[in-house]
Amino acid sequence: MRPVVPVVLLAAGADGLLQPRGATPSLAPLRAVPPSPLYLPPDSAFRGIPSTPGWSQGQLDELTDWATTEDSNRPVVCEYKPDGKWLWTKWRGTVLEMTIVPVLCSFLFGLAVDSGAHSLSGSAWAIGEVPPADDPLIRQLSGLGTLWEYNLTLCTFILTFFTQEAYKHYNAVYFTTRRLQGRINDLCLLLAVGAERGDAAADGASSGYADDAKRLVTLCSRLLRLSHTFFWASTRTLSNGVGDGGVEDGDGARDVGWRNKVEDAIGPRLLSAEGLQGLVDAGQLTTNEKASLLMTGLPPSQYAFILLEWTGLYVMSGLTEKTLRGGPGFEEQCFHHLTQIRAELFSISDYAAGRMPLAYVQLVQVLVDSLVVLAPLALYAQCGSLSIPLCGLLTLFFKGLLELSKSFLDPFGNEGFPGQNIRVDVLVSELNFGAQSRWSAAGRFLPSRDPEFWSAQDTRLRYATDDDYCAVWPDEAGCGPAA
Repeated sequence: MRPVVPVVLLAAGADGLLQPRGATPSLAPLRAVPPSPLYLPPDSAFRGIPSTPGWSQGQLDELTDWATTEDSNRPVVCEYKPDGKWLWTKWRGTVLEMTIVPVLCSFLFGLAVDSGAHSLSGSAWAIGEVPPADDPLIRQLSGLGTLWEYNLTLCTFILTFFTQEAYKHYNAVYFTTRRLQGRINDLCLLLAVGAERGDAAADGASSGYADDAKRLVTLCSRLLRLSHTFFWASTRTLSNGVGDGGVEDGDGARDVGWRNKVEDAIGPRLLSAEGLQGLVDAGQLTTNEKASLLMTGLPPSQYAFILLEWTGLYVMSGLTEKTLRGGPGFEEQCFHHLTQIRAELFSISDYAAGRMPLAYVQLVQVLVDSLVVLAPLALYAQCGSLSIPLCGLLTLFFKGLLELSKSFLDPFGNEGFPGQNIRVDVLVSELNFGAQSRWSAAGRFLPSRDPEFWSAQDTRLRYATDDDYCAVWPDEAGCGPAA
Protein backbone atom coordinates (compact mmCIF):
# COMPACT_ATOMS: atom_id res chain seq x y z
CA MET A 1 0.00 0.00 0.00
CA ARG A 2 1.34 3.43 -0.91
CA PRO A 3 2.13 5.47 2.24
CA VAL A 4 -0.11 8.46 2.86
CA VAL A 5 1.85 11.69 2.66
CA PRO A 6 0.43 14.33 5.04
CA VAL A 7 -0.49 17.61 3.38
CA VAL A 8 0.85 20.64 5.24
CA LEU A 9 -1.90 23.18 5.90
CA LEU A 10 -0.96 26.76 5.22
CA ALA A 11 -1.31 29.96 7.39
CA ALA A 12 -1.34 33.31 5.59
CA GLY A 13 2.14 34.66 5.05
CA ALA A 14 3.78 37.31 2.95
CA ASP A 15 3.81 35.06 -0.06
CA GLY A 16 0.33 33.61 0.54
CA LEU A 17 1.61 30.26 1.94
CA LEU A 18 0.26 28.54 5.02
CA GLN A 19 2.55 26.79 7.42
CA PRO A 20 2.53 26.00 11.14
CA ARG A 21 4.47 28.31 13.39
CA GLY A 22 8.02 27.23 13.94
CA ALA A 23 7.84 24.63 11.19
CA THR A 24 10.28 24.68 8.31
CA PRO A 25 8.68 23.37 5.14
CA SER A 26 10.67 20.81 3.22
CA LEU A 27 10.09 19.51 -0.27
CA ALA A 28 12.46 16.58 0.18
CA PRO A 29 9.82 13.92 0.95
CA LEU A 30 7.53 15.05 -1.83
CA ARG A 31 7.27 12.61 -4.71
CA ALA A 32 6.07 13.90 -8.06
CA VAL A 33 2.88 12.20 -9.21
CA PRO A 34 2.75 11.60 -12.96
CA PRO A 35 -0.07 13.67 -14.45
CA SER A 36 -3.05 11.71 -15.74
CA PRO A 37 -4.58 12.24 -19.17
CA LEU A 38 -7.21 14.97 -19.40
CA TYR A 39 -9.41 13.96 -22.29
CA LEU A 40 -7.10 12.66 -25.01
CA PRO A 41 -6.18 9.01 -25.49
CA PRO A 42 -3.53 7.82 -23.01
CA ASP A 43 -0.91 7.44 -25.71
CA SER A 44 -1.20 11.07 -26.82
CA ALA A 45 -2.53 13.03 -23.85
CA PHE A 46 0.79 14.66 -23.05
CA ARG A 47 2.38 14.73 -26.45
CA GLY A 48 4.32 17.95 -26.91
CA ILE A 49 5.22 18.68 -23.28
CA PRO A 50 8.50 20.60 -22.90
CA SER A 51 10.58 17.43 -22.71
CA THR A 52 9.37 16.42 -26.17
CA PRO A 53 11.57 17.57 -29.07
CA GLY A 54 9.99 20.48 -30.86
CA TRP A 55 8.28 21.96 -27.81
CA SER A 56 10.20 25.17 -27.15
CA GLN A 57 10.36 27.44 -24.12
CA GLY A 58 8.74 30.18 -26.19
CA GLN A 59 5.65 28.03 -26.65
CA LEU A 60 5.47 27.39 -22.90
CA ASP A 61 5.70 31.14 -22.34
CA GLU A 62 2.79 31.53 -24.74
CA LEU A 63 0.66 29.28 -22.53
CA THR A 64 1.62 31.06 -19.29
CA ASP A 65 0.81 34.38 -20.97
CA TRP A 66 -2.54 32.90 -22.00
CA ALA A 67 -3.23 31.95 -18.38
CA THR A 68 -2.33 35.34 -16.92
CA THR A 69 -3.34 38.00 -19.45
CA GLU A 70 -6.01 40.56 -18.52
CA ASP A 71 -6.40 42.00 -22.03
CA SER A 72 -9.03 40.65 -24.45
CA ASN A 73 -7.64 40.67 -27.97
CA ARG A 74 -10.90 39.79 -29.79
CA PRO A 75 -14.67 39.50 -29.24
CA VAL A 76 -15.96 36.57 -27.21
CA VAL A 77 -18.01 35.47 -30.25
CA CYS A 78 -17.65 36.38 -33.90
CA GLU A 79 -19.39 39.75 -34.31
CA TYR A 80 -21.27 41.07 -37.32
CA LYS A 81 -22.39 44.32 -38.89
CA PRO A 82 -26.08 44.58 -39.80
CA ASP A 83 -25.27 46.04 -43.22
CA GLY A 84 -26.44 43.62 -45.92
CA LYS A 85 -23.53 44.41 -48.25
CA TRP A 86 -21.02 43.63 -45.50
CA LEU A 87 -22.80 40.36 -44.65
CA TRP A 88 -22.71 39.21 -48.29
CA THR A 89 -18.92 39.58 -48.33
CA LYS A 90 -18.31 37.24 -45.36
CA TRP A 91 -17.16 33.73 -46.03
CA ARG A 92 -15.29 32.15 -43.15
CA GLY A 93 -17.54 30.34 -40.70
CA THR A 94 -20.76 31.04 -42.64
CA VAL A 95 -23.19 28.65 -44.31
CA LEU A 96 -21.64 29.62 -47.64
CA GLU A 97 -18.38 28.02 -46.59
CA MET A 98 -20.10 25.07 -44.91
CA THR A 99 -22.23 24.13 -47.95
CA ILE A 100 -20.09 25.05 -50.96
CA VAL A 101 -19.26 21.40 -51.74
CA PRO A 102 -22.88 20.10 -51.47
CA VAL A 103 -24.13 23.04 -53.57
CA LEU A 104 -21.61 22.31 -56.33
CA CYS A 105 -22.52 18.61 -56.21
CA SER A 106 -26.20 19.56 -56.54
CA PHE A 107 -25.43 21.66 -59.62
CA LEU A 108 -23.49 18.81 -61.22
CA PHE A 109 -26.20 16.28 -60.42
CA GLY A 110 -28.83 18.64 -61.87
CA LEU A 111 -26.83 18.95 -65.08
CA ALA A 112 -26.55 15.15 -65.25
CA VAL A 113 -30.32 14.77 -64.79
CA ASP A 114 -31.02 17.34 -67.50
CA SER A 115 -28.63 15.67 -69.92
CA GLY A 116 -30.01 12.20 -69.15
CA ALA A 117 -33.63 13.33 -69.58
CA HIS A 118 -32.91 14.77 -73.03
CA SER A 119 -31.08 11.63 -74.14
CA LEU A 120 -33.50 9.02 -72.70
CA SER A 121 -36.81 10.74 -73.47
CA GLY A 122 -38.64 10.21 -76.75
CA SER A 123 -39.79 13.85 -76.78
CA ALA A 124 -37.74 16.91 -77.51
CA TRP A 125 -37.85 20.30 -75.80
CA ALA A 126 -35.59 23.31 -75.84
CA ILE A 127 -33.18 24.15 -73.04
CA GLY A 128 -34.99 26.26 -70.47
CA GLU A 129 -38.44 24.97 -71.39
CA VAL A 130 -40.65 22.84 -69.15
CA PRO A 131 -40.63 19.18 -70.36
CA PRO A 132 -43.86 17.87 -71.88
CA ALA A 133 -46.11 16.38 -69.19
CA ASP A 134 -47.27 13.46 -71.38
CA ASP A 135 -43.77 12.07 -71.88
CA PRO A 136 -43.46 8.64 -70.09
CA LEU A 137 -40.17 9.54 -68.42
CA ILE A 138 -41.50 12.90 -67.22
CA ARG A 139 -44.63 11.21 -65.81
CA GLN A 140 -42.45 8.92 -63.73
CA LEU A 141 -40.47 11.91 -62.43
CA SER A 142 -43.76 13.64 -61.57
CA GLY A 143 -44.70 10.74 -59.31
CA LEU A 144 -41.35 11.07 -57.58
CA GLY A 145 -42.08 14.78 -57.17
CA THR A 146 -45.24 14.00 -55.18
CA LEU A 147 -43.26 11.83 -52.77
CA TRP A 148 -40.59 14.53 -52.53
CA GLU A 149 -43.17 17.14 -51.51
CA TYR A 150 -44.18 15.02 -48.52
CA ASN A 151 -40.50 14.77 -47.59
CA LEU A 152 -40.18 18.55 -48.00
CA THR A 153 -43.01 19.23 -45.52
CA LEU A 154 -41.64 16.82 -42.91
CA CYS A 155 -38.04 17.98 -43.36
CA THR A 156 -38.98 21.67 -43.06
CA PHE A 157 -40.78 21.10 -39.76
CA ILE A 158 -38.15 18.80 -38.24
CA LEU A 159 -35.18 20.92 -39.35
CA THR A 160 -36.73 24.14 -38.04
CA PHE A 161 -37.32 22.55 -34.64
CA PHE A 162 -33.82 21.02 -34.65
CA THR A 163 -32.21 24.40 -35.37
CA GLN A 164 -34.19 25.98 -32.56
CA GLU A 165 -33.11 23.32 -30.06
CA ALA A 166 -29.48 23.53 -31.17
CA TYR A 167 -29.48 27.30 -30.69
CA LYS A 168 -30.98 26.83 -27.22
CA HIS A 169 -28.03 24.57 -26.41
CA TYR A 170 -25.58 27.19 -27.68
CA ASN A 171 -27.26 29.92 -25.62
CA ALA A 172 -27.32 27.73 -22.52
CA VAL A 173 -23.57 27.06 -22.78
CA TYR A 174 -22.76 30.71 -23.45
CA PHE A 175 -24.77 32.07 -20.53
CA THR A 176 -23.38 29.37 -18.25
CA THR A 177 -19.87 30.64 -19.00
CA ARG A 178 -21.08 34.15 -18.18
CA ARG A 179 -22.74 33.00 -14.94
CA LEU A 180 -19.49 31.30 -13.98
CA GLN A 181 -17.67 34.60 -14.43
CA GLY A 182 -20.39 36.36 -12.47
CA ARG A 183 -20.26 34.04 -9.46
CA ILE A 184 -16.48 34.29 -9.23
CA ASN A 185 -16.72 38.08 -9.44
CA ASP A 186 -19.42 37.99 -6.74
CA LEU A 187 -17.21 36.01 -4.40
CA CYS A 188 -14.21 38.28 -5.02
CA LEU A 189 -16.44 41.30 -4.31
CA LEU A 190 -17.67 39.74 -1.06
CA LEU A 191 -14.11 39.02 0.06
CA ALA A 192 -12.99 42.57 -0.73
CA VAL A 193 -15.98 44.08 1.12
CA GLY A 194 -15.70 41.75 4.11
CA ALA A 195 -11.94 42.11 4.54
CA GLU A 196 -10.83 43.75 7.78
CA ARG A 197 -9.93 47.39 7.30
CA GLY A 198 -6.64 48.89 8.43
CA ASP A 199 -5.87 52.25 10.04
CA ALA A 200 -6.61 55.46 8.22
CA ALA A 201 -3.84 57.07 6.23
CA ALA A 202 -1.72 59.83 7.74
CA ASP A 203 -3.87 62.52 6.18
CA GLY A 204 -7.05 60.79 7.36
CA ALA A 205 -8.45 60.79 3.84
CA SER A 206 -8.68 57.02 3.34
CA SER A 207 -8.06 53.63 4.84
CA GLY A 208 -6.99 50.32 3.31
CA TYR A 209 -7.00 46.64 4.09
CA ALA A 210 -5.41 45.31 7.23
CA ASP A 211 -2.21 43.45 6.42
CA ASP A 212 -3.61 39.94 7.02
CA ALA A 213 -6.81 40.79 5.17
CA LYS A 214 -4.88 42.11 2.19
CA ARG A 215 -2.91 38.87 1.94
CA LEU A 216 -6.06 36.78 2.28
CA VAL A 217 -7.98 38.73 -0.39
CA THR A 218 -5.02 38.54 -2.76
CA LEU A 219 -4.54 34.84 -2.14
CA CYS A 220 -8.21 33.86 -2.58
CA SER A 221 -8.63 36.05 -5.66
CA ARG A 222 -5.58 34.46 -7.25
CA LEU A 223 -6.78 30.93 -6.51
CA LEU A 224 -10.25 31.67 -7.91
CA ARG A 225 -8.73 33.13 -11.05
CA LEU A 226 -6.43 30.13 -11.51
CA SER A 227 -9.31 27.73 -10.85
CA HIS A 228 -11.21 29.32 -13.73
CA THR A 229 -8.12 29.19 -15.95
CA PHE A 230 -7.34 25.57 -15.09
CA PHE A 231 -10.92 24.56 -15.82
CA TRP A 232 -10.78 25.97 -19.35
CA ALA A 233 -7.31 24.52 -19.87
CA SER A 234 -8.62 21.05 -18.99
CA THR A 235 -11.86 21.44 -20.97
CA ARG A 236 -11.76 20.20 -24.54
CA THR A 237 -11.88 23.36 -26.60
CA LEU A 238 -9.90 24.59 -29.57
CA SER A 239 -11.35 28.10 -29.60
CA ASN A 240 -8.77 29.12 -27.05
CA GLY A 241 -6.59 31.67 -28.86
CA VAL A 242 -3.87 29.03 -29.35
CA GLY A 243 -5.47 26.29 -31.43
CA ASP A 244 -7.34 28.76 -33.63
CA GLY A 245 -4.53 31.28 -34.00
CA GLY A 246 -6.38 33.97 -32.05
CA VAL A 247 -8.15 35.26 -35.16
CA GLU A 248 -11.30 37.37 -35.03
CA ASP A 249 -13.30 35.85 -37.88
CA GLY A 250 -10.79 34.40 -40.36
CA ASP A 251 -11.51 36.96 -43.09
CA GLY A 252 -9.33 39.85 -41.96
CA ALA A 253 -5.95 40.76 -43.41
CA ARG A 254 -4.24 39.81 -40.13
CA ASP A 255 -6.12 36.55 -39.71
CA VAL A 256 -3.86 33.65 -40.59
CA GLY A 257 -6.65 31.13 -40.84
CA TRP A 258 -7.99 28.34 -38.68
CA ARG A 259 -5.63 25.71 -37.41
CA ASN A 260 -7.92 23.78 -35.04
CA LYS A 261 -5.94 20.62 -34.33
CA VAL A 262 -5.93 18.24 -31.41
CA GLU A 263 -2.19 18.86 -31.08
CA ASP A 264 -2.97 22.50 -30.19
CA ALA A 265 -4.97 21.60 -27.08
CA ILE A 266 -3.44 23.49 -24.17
CA GLY A 267 -4.54 21.45 -21.15
CA PRO A 268 -2.03 18.57 -21.35
CA ARG A 269 0.79 21.10 -21.62
CA LEU A 270 -0.23 23.85 -19.22
CA LEU A 271 -1.32 21.41 -16.49
CA SER A 272 1.66 19.10 -16.81
CA ALA A 273 4.40 19.31 -14.19
CA GLU A 274 6.44 21.46 -16.57
CA GLY A 275 3.51 23.77 -17.23
CA LEU A 276 2.86 24.22 -13.52
CA GLN A 277 6.52 25.05 -13.05
CA GLY A 278 6.13 27.67 -15.77
CA LEU A 279 3.32 29.24 -13.75
CA VAL A 280 5.56 29.17 -10.67
CA ASP A 281 8.26 30.95 -12.65
CA ALA A 282 5.68 33.48 -13.82
CA GLY A 283 4.66 34.20 -10.20
CA GLN A 284 1.15 32.75 -10.55
CA LEU A 285 1.66 29.67 -8.37
CA THR A 286 3.87 29.09 -5.35
CA THR A 287 6.24 26.17 -5.08
CA ASN A 288 4.23 24.69 -2.21
CA GLU A 289 1.00 25.00 -4.17
CA LYS A 290 2.48 23.18 -7.15
CA ALA A 291 3.82 20.42 -4.88
CA SER A 292 0.44 20.08 -3.13
CA LEU A 293 -1.38 19.78 -6.46
CA LEU A 294 0.88 16.91 -7.47
CA MET A 295 0.66 15.29 -4.04
CA THR A 296 -3.13 14.96 -4.24
CA GLY A 297 -2.74 12.26 -6.87
CA LEU A 298 -5.75 13.64 -8.74
CA PRO A 299 -5.54 14.06 -12.53
CA PRO A 300 -4.92 17.55 -13.94
CA SER A 301 -8.56 17.83 -14.98
CA GLN A 302 -9.37 18.16 -11.25
CA TYR A 303 -6.89 20.92 -10.43
CA ALA A 304 -9.57 23.59 -10.89
CA PHE A 305 -11.69 22.00 -8.16
CA ILE A 306 -8.71 21.58 -5.85
CA LEU A 307 -8.05 25.33 -6.01
CA LEU A 308 -11.73 26.02 -5.45
CA GLU A 309 -11.71 23.92 -2.29
CA TRP A 310 -8.55 25.62 -1.08
CA THR A 311 -10.33 28.94 -1.46
CA GLY A 312 -13.18 27.73 0.74
CA LEU A 313 -10.74 26.54 3.40
CA TYR A 314 -8.94 29.89 3.40
CA VAL A 315 -12.27 31.71 3.71
CA MET A 316 -13.18 29.56 6.73
CA SER A 317 -9.81 30.32 8.27
CA GLY A 318 -10.32 34.05 7.66
CA LEU A 319 -13.75 33.97 9.30
CA THR A 320 -12.39 32.10 12.32
CA GLU A 321 -9.51 34.54 12.73
CA LYS A 322 -11.76 37.60 12.16
CA THR A 323 -9.75 38.58 9.11
CA LEU A 324 -13.09 38.55 7.31
CA ARG A 325 -16.05 40.34 8.90
CA GLY A 326 -19.77 40.11 8.34
CA GLY A 327 -21.30 37.44 10.53
CA PRO A 328 -23.40 34.38 9.60
CA GLY A 329 -25.07 36.09 6.62
CA PHE A 330 -21.70 36.92 5.09
CA GLU A 331 -20.46 33.39 5.66
CA GLU A 332 -23.59 31.92 4.09
CA GLN A 333 -23.27 34.09 0.99
CA CYS A 334 -19.59 33.24 0.55
CA PHE A 335 -20.20 29.51 0.61
CA HIS A 336 -23.36 29.81 -1.46
CA HIS A 337 -21.35 31.47 -4.23
CA LEU A 338 -18.58 28.91 -3.82
CA THR A 339 -21.01 26.07 -4.42
CA GLN A 340 -22.59 27.99 -7.30
CA ILE A 341 -19.19 28.22 -8.95
CA ARG A 342 -18.86 24.46 -8.59
CA ALA A 343 -22.31 23.99 -10.10
CA GLU A 344 -21.55 26.18 -13.13
CA LEU A 345 -18.26 24.36 -13.74
CA PHE A 346 -20.06 21.04 -13.76
CA SER A 347 -22.88 22.39 -15.92
CA ILE A 348 -20.54 23.22 -18.79
CA SER A 349 -19.29 19.64 -18.89
CA ASP A 350 -22.84 18.35 -18.55
CA TYR A 351 -23.99 20.39 -21.56
CA ALA A 352 -21.15 18.95 -23.64
CA ALA A 353 -21.96 15.37 -22.56
CA GLY A 354 -25.71 15.54 -23.17
CA ARG A 355 -26.03 18.00 -26.03
CA MET A 356 -28.18 15.83 -28.34
CA PRO A 357 -28.98 12.10 -28.75
CA LEU A 358 -27.38 10.38 -31.74
CA ALA A 359 -30.68 9.09 -33.16
CA TYR A 360 -32.12 12.61 -33.35
CA VAL A 361 -29.14 14.05 -35.22
CA GLN A 362 -29.00 11.05 -37.54
CA LEU A 363 -32.70 11.35 -38.38
CA VAL A 364 -32.34 15.02 -39.32
CA GLN A 365 -29.24 14.23 -41.38
CA VAL A 366 -31.04 11.48 -43.33
CA LEU A 367 -34.09 13.70 -43.92
CA VAL A 368 -32.05 16.60 -45.26
CA ASP A 369 -29.73 14.45 -47.37
CA SER A 370 -32.62 12.56 -48.96
CA LEU A 371 -34.42 15.82 -49.70
CA VAL A 372 -31.36 17.36 -51.33
CA VAL A 373 -30.39 14.26 -53.31
CA LEU A 374 -33.89 13.69 -54.70
CA ALA A 375 -34.54 17.36 -55.50
CA PRO A 376 -32.96 17.38 -59.03
CA LEU A 377 -35.06 14.35 -60.04
CA ALA A 378 -38.27 15.45 -58.30
CA LEU A 379 -38.29 19.04 -59.56
CA TYR A 380 -37.22 18.36 -63.12
CA ALA A 381 -40.73 17.49 -64.35
CA GLN A 382 -42.05 20.88 -63.20
CA CYS A 383 -39.07 23.13 -63.84
CA GLY A 384 -36.90 21.48 -66.47
CA SER A 385 -33.45 23.03 -66.69
CA LEU A 386 -34.42 25.70 -64.17
CA SER A 387 -34.34 22.97 -61.52
CA ILE A 388 -30.51 23.15 -61.64
CA PRO A 389 -30.15 26.57 -59.92
CA LEU A 390 -33.27 25.91 -57.84
CA CYS A 391 -31.79 22.74 -56.39
CA GLY A 392 -28.59 24.64 -55.63
CA LEU A 393 -30.56 27.16 -53.59
CA LEU A 394 -32.47 24.41 -51.78
CA THR A 395 -29.19 22.71 -50.94
CA LEU A 396 -27.76 25.98 -49.64
CA PHE A 397 -30.73 26.61 -47.37
CA PHE A 398 -31.47 23.12 -46.07
CA LYS A 399 -27.88 21.89 -45.77
CA GLY A 400 -26.90 25.31 -44.47
CA LEU A 401 -29.45 25.13 -41.67
CA LEU A 402 -28.34 21.61 -40.81
CA GLU A 403 -24.64 22.50 -40.69
CA LEU A 404 -25.43 25.68 -38.76
CA SER A 405 -27.39 23.65 -36.23
CA LYS A 406 -24.49 21.24 -35.78
CA SER A 407 -22.15 24.18 -35.31
CA PHE A 408 -24.42 25.41 -32.49
CA LEU A 409 -23.91 22.01 -30.88
CA ASP A 410 -20.13 22.56 -31.10
CA PRO A 411 -19.68 25.91 -29.29
CA PHE A 412 -15.95 25.45 -28.67
CA GLY A 413 -14.82 24.39 -32.15
CA ASN A 414 -13.81 20.82 -31.35
CA GLU A 415 -15.45 19.46 -34.50
CA GLY A 416 -14.34 22.04 -37.01
CA PHE A 417 -17.05 24.71 -36.85
CA PRO A 418 -15.09 27.90 -36.13
CA GLY A 419 -17.69 30.52 -36.99
CA GLN A 420 -19.87 30.16 -33.89
CA ASN A 421 -17.14 29.47 -31.34
CA ILE A 422 -17.20 30.87 -27.82
CA ARG A 423 -13.64 32.16 -27.42
CA VAL A 424 -12.24 30.72 -24.19
CA ASP A 425 -9.19 33.01 -24.12
CA VAL A 426 -11.53 36.00 -23.92
CA LEU A 427 -13.40 34.45 -20.99
CA VAL A 428 -10.10 33.82 -19.21
CA SER A 429 -8.73 37.34 -19.77
CA GLU A 430 -11.99 39.00 -18.71
CA LEU A 431 -12.14 37.01 -15.48
CA ASN A 432 -8.44 37.57 -14.82
CA PHE A 433 -9.04 41.31 -14.74
CA GLY A 434 -12.19 41.03 -12.64
CA ALA A 435 -10.83 38.62 -10.04
CA GLN A 436 -7.28 39.89 -9.88
CA SER A 437 -7.61 43.66 -10.27
CA ARG A 438 -11.10 45.13 -10.19
CA TRP A 439 -12.46 44.28 -6.74
CA SER A 440 -9.25 44.20 -4.73
CA ALA A 441 -8.15 47.54 -6.23
CA ALA A 442 -11.58 49.10 -5.63
CA GLY A 443 -11.44 48.25 -1.92
CA ARG A 444 -7.79 49.12 -1.43
CA PHE A 445 -8.60 52.70 -0.43
CA LEU A 446 -11.82 53.66 1.34
CA PRO A 447 -12.36 57.44 1.58
CA SER A 448 -13.44 58.80 4.92
CA ARG A 449 -16.84 60.41 5.04
CA ASP A 450 -16.55 64.18 4.79
CA PRO A 451 -19.48 66.12 6.38
CA GLU A 452 -18.67 69.21 4.33
CA PHE A 453 -19.56 67.42 1.10
CA TRP A 454 -22.28 65.13 2.40
CA SER A 455 -25.51 67.07 2.40
CA ALA A 456 -29.15 66.60 1.59
CA GLN A 457 -28.68 68.66 -1.59
CA ASP A 458 -25.96 66.31 -2.78
CA THR A 459 -28.06 63.21 -2.27
CA ARG A 460 -31.46 64.80 -3.01
CA LEU A 461 -32.64 62.93 0.08
CA ARG A 462 -35.69 64.09 2.08
CA TYR A 463 -37.34 62.48 5.06
CA ALA A 464 -40.97 62.10 6.07
CA THR A 465 -40.93 64.66 8.92
CA ASP A 466 -38.88 67.70 9.77
CA ASP A 467 -37.77 66.05 13.00
CA ASP A 468 -36.29 63.09 11.13
CA TYR A 469 -34.67 65.41 8.65
CA CYS A 470 -33.06 67.59 11.32
CA ALA A 471 -31.90 64.53 13.23
CA VAL A 472 -29.85 63.48 10.22
CA TRP A 473 -28.84 66.96 8.98
CA PRO A 474 -28.65 69.12 12.12
CA ASP A 475 -26.48 71.77 10.42
CA GLU A 476 -28.99 72.55 7.68
CA ALA A 477 -30.95 75.80 7.64
CA GLY A 478 -34.03 75.57 9.80
CA CYS A 479 -32.57 72.83 11.99
CA GLY A 480 -31.02 75.05 14.68
CA PRO A 481 -31.90 75.04 18.37
CA ALA A 482 -35.11 77.00 17.66
CA ALA A 483 -36.34 74.21 15.44
